[in-house]
Amino acid sequence: VNRFDYDGDYGTVLNRFLIQAAIGYPLTVHGTGGQTRAFIHIQDSVRCIEIALENPPARGSKVEIFNQMT
Repeated sequence: VNRFDYDGDYGTVLNRFLIQAAIGYPLTVHGTGGQTRAFIHIQDSVRCIEIALENPPARGSKVEIFNQMT
């Protein structure tokens, strides 16, 4: 299942900005606009992908969302 979330719950600001730009809608900034983003080490990100690949979902099951953090 491929997904391109652009909402406030699962989407990222980049996805939302891409959709807004594509339809000619002004880019919206939520809150103060001063929020920052944490970074994750590439080894931790690769490990998360490895875990996901080693534990595939059962056929027909719902979408699983993995949140990566160190």
